[in-house]
Amino acid sequence: MIIRVEPRDWDMYTVQMFFSQTRPHAEDPEVRRYLADNGLEPRRQSEVELDGEKFQVLSFGGCYLGAHRMQAIADIQKAVVQRELLAEAIPLMLTAGAETDAHRLAAAMTDAALEKAVGLLVEHFNDDSSFETDAEGQLQVVLNAADVHARFLELDAAR
Repeated sequence: MIIRVEPRDWDMYTVQMFFSQTRPHAEDPEVRRYLADNGLEPRRQSEVELDGEKFQVLSFGGCYLGAHRMQAIADIQKAVVQRELLAEAIPLMLTAGAETDAHRLAAAMTDAALEKAVGLLVEHFNDDSSFETDAEGQLQVVLNAADVHARFLELDAAR
């Protein structure tokens, strides 16, 4: 989902949420659920094509959504980005570098079993302490590979 905020008269603004119809973003279902659960109805709905991609556009008054609802939507987006970053970083930690017990175990697992284990690791490590923002403002994973290996081996032992 892409959010665009447009200024209006007298300190008013419009919030437009663009939902791709061809390549939905990971946060789209959670944002739509949040809107529905909170009874938030758009002022207008439309469809638009940008760079060959079709979008459904939901337009809201900024005051209608308010800062706390915009923050809740930003938190949804942040959580999805964090999960995606961890889901990318953790398998690399389990397969790259010097060979360890965790590397050997990961190599011996089926793709489905490894995917399930990575999902559990993502949930375990998904907190703000696992991330930092770099000089360009990009979120980065800052996990210690040894911690990931240890938790991975604990998960296997618990099976």
